[in-house]
Amino acid sequence: MNDAGKFGPARARSRQVLMLILVAGMSIAAYLAYNVWDRIQALDSAQQDHAEWVFTQIEIEFLKTDRALAQAKSATPEALDEFRKRFDIFYSRVLLAERVRNNAKAKPKIRELRASLDGFLPAIDGSDAELIAALDDIDAMLRSIEDVPREIALASIAIASEMSQNERHEIVRLIEVMAAIVLIVTLALVGAVYRLSRQASRLNRTSQLVEENHLRLATTLQASLDAIVVINDHGEIEDFNGSAEEIFGITHEAAKGRDYISLLIPPADRSVHRERLEKFRLTGETEVADKGRREFEMIDQTGRIFPVEMSVSQSPMGQGSLFIAYIRDITEKRLREAEIIAARDEALDAYQEKSRFFAMMSHEMRTPLNGVISALQLLQDDRLDDEQKRYLDAAMTSGEILLGHINDVLAIERSEAGTYEQVRQTCDMTVLMAGIINTMDPLAEAGGTRLHLDLTQLDDKAIVTDPRAIQQILVNLLSNAIKFSPGGDVTLRGWFAKSGSEGEEFHLEVEDDGPGIPAGDIDRIFEDFVSLDSRYERRTGGTGLGLGIVRRLVKRLGGEITCDSTLGEGACFTLRLPVKLADLAEVDCDAAPDPQKKRVEALPAKRLNLLLVDDNEINRELIMAMLEKIGHDVTLATGGRAAIELAEGAPFDAILMDISMPEVNGIQATKAILSGEGPNRETPIIAVTAHALPKERAEFSAVGMSGFLQKPLDMKVLRAKLRGLSGREVMPEQALPERLASAQTSVQAKSAKRPLLNEQQIADLIDLLGVEKLRERVDKLGHQGADDLPALMAADGLPDLQAQAHAMAGMCGMLGADRLHGLLKEIETACKTGKDDEARGLSKALPETWDATLAAMKAQVGL
Repeated sequence: MNDAGKFGPARARSRQVLMLILVAGMSIAAYLAYNVWDRIQALDSAQQDHAEWVFTQIEIEFLKTDRALAQAKSATPEALDEFRKRFDIFYSRVLLAERVRNNAKAKPKIRELRASLDGFLPAIDGSDAELIAALDDIDAMLRSIEDVPREIALASIAIASEMSQNERHEIVRLIEVMAAIVLIVTLALVGAVYRLSRQASRLNRTSQLVEENHLRLATTLQASLDAIVVINDHGEIEDFNGSAEEIFGITHEAAKGRDYISLLIPPADRSVHRERLEKFRLTGETEVADKGRREFEMIDQTGRIFPVEMSVSQSPMGQGSLFIAYIRDITEKRLREAEIIAARDEALDAYQEKSRFFAMMSHEMRTPLNGVISALQLLQDDRLDDEQKRYLDAAMTSGEILLGHINDVLAIERSEAGTYEQVRQTCDMTVLMAGIINTMDPLAEAGGTRLHLDLTQLDDKAIVTDPRAIQQILVNLLSNAIKFSPGGDVTLRGWFAKSGSEGEEFHLEVEDDGPGIPAGDIDRIFEDFVSLDSRYERRTGGTGLGLGIVRRLVKRLGGEITCDSTLGEGACFTLRLPVKLADLAEVDCDAAPDPQKKRVEALPAKRLNLLLVDDNEINRELIMAMLEKIGHDVTLATGGRAAIELAEGAPFDAILMDISMPEVNGIQATKAILSGEGPNRETPIIAVTAHALPKERAEFSAVGMSGFLQKPLDMKVLRAKLRGLSGREVMPEQALPERLASAQTSVQAKSAKRPLLNEQQIADLIDLLGVEKLRERVDKLGHQGADDLPALMAADGLPDLQAQAHAMAGMCGMLGADRLHGLLKEIETACKTGKDDEARGLSKALPETWDATLAAMKAQVGL
């Protein structure tokens, strides 16, 4: 059927071409036959005989004229008249010969003859005397042309012979062409007859196939388990199979020819079906046919209205269309669905009750447990003997383990209930991973496990993700690795990889050298409450929920997690997350609301004894003023060496350490203090610097620094960071939001788009120092900048330029020189990344920016 539809137009075109060939061939053959017949008839015509007669008559009339001339010499009137008559006849024969066609050979002689005769026309038409006088001349003229009539007669014979030959050749050519045309037409007729015979055979076979298909279709319709109703475009039933008879309770004979709407459609829906049918008849558009399965309600012979699933196909038929409806009674299906829905609702109700029970019990258990842990922590400050301390440590450990189990159960419940709230932020994964390593380091030390952070493959890129989820994933994976690798090594590494043509993936890998996981258990470890070491004497504890939580969190982030392990060699967990890249300048650690923030700010601040280390006098004075206003005691150190000496002599609650300093930098000083035997080997050291790349911030964490503050310092951030240190008695350090310490790394505009001054910061400095002291700082900045700027512009290499820019950036940032501070940070970044041309290009804008900044600052303070 499809082949017939496909080749039908081609066959129709071939028939048309064949018909045109036959008509054209027969027309040409008829024309040629008529032409041949006409030419043959022409052979019998008198045209050629007439020409020969005319040419022959010239010679005859010449002889008669010559004889009449001889008689005219007698000068009798009768003889003269006879001569005139013969001359006129002779002359007329010459004129007639001139008008004969196909006389090319005789034409020159005829013209010569006429020219000779034309000279004596006046004498012929004149008087007898004139004619008699001219007779001798006429006689001489006739003697001169007496051979011409003979030559004309002979030429006419040659012309007649040539014309006859040409006519015969033309007739032969026409007959040959006609024969070829007749042959072509005959072949075309033979081809047409052959084609018609083949088509007749094909039609016979097609008719047989159609008949067989009709029989098969009729059998299929009758045997179909679904009701099949065939309807024409007037809504009349054309066919009604056996299943339809059973479903509707109507016989085929009773249904055929009836209106399906009044017979099968419930009264409430009939108007809609009539509108659809009328719309189809008017526009040819259908709303149900060829639209897939649809559910309707229909009515049977008893008046029972029941749901059906129906699929309708349209079949064009001549001037109209047929609609074949496949109908299935879905009453039982609906009943089963209702039962399933009821069972589901009951299960959901039971699940919600279970979730409420877990949530309530977990919270009820956590409340007294937190009280117990807090009481135990208070006991730690009392003087206890060794046995009491051992009992207290055991109670603290048990309480923390129990609290961890409760938190795991709550995490599972939140995940399954869909109440886990994702907060997507722009994150620097280098810093996040370093922070997790620092957090997990005490746990690793307790078990003798060595933690390693591998950032060699990690590019300086920021991503948009949920940092809380990633932290929880890493904590669970690292906890497992540490737990199963006592005395071993655990490595955390990360890298970016391409995904598809344009996508990007972030890969995290936690690898340990523990006992490994059997191949048959790898798929089970991500299930809830699965612990592979289930013996009574097992060495490791836990609920078996950690990896289940990891699996749920990874799924929420749109990633996947896999595990590769070899027994006796360890395990490697790999996390692949599709990520959206962001600018490192857009790292925003304060984008999500922090429920702890208000609590932290509300805590009473303890007066701290702080060591402030900075080689820049202006920075030292400003930061010291900020710290003193907050309520802390400050000791100043002018560089790294001085900081080491002061740290060896007296204990401090915290040390604020500048990074870029001459001789001994902040990192070297930190290593010396923390590795020494002085009273500050466990004192928190906070990095304070104008600019640091993500890998540098990771290095700060790696050497033992407890946090990071970026110049220019914000009073709120500084207060929150130090409040966390002073409030450790009432709130664990980890409760502080890490993003408070790096809130300054939020989205920054390019230096050219920054305002010249940070008006708010200037106002804060006036409140902090007063106008007079701020005027002194601005004046000192002007003098110091006058010395530092030429040195910066004349710097030889990138290290020198970087150091100069860093020193000047911190000083400018602390005084609110926003644009100049941003420009110096861009120069420092270009130096650190080896972009010499970019750094030099940015430096060219420094003098103009410096002058504008200094003028604006002087105007602010009245200088």
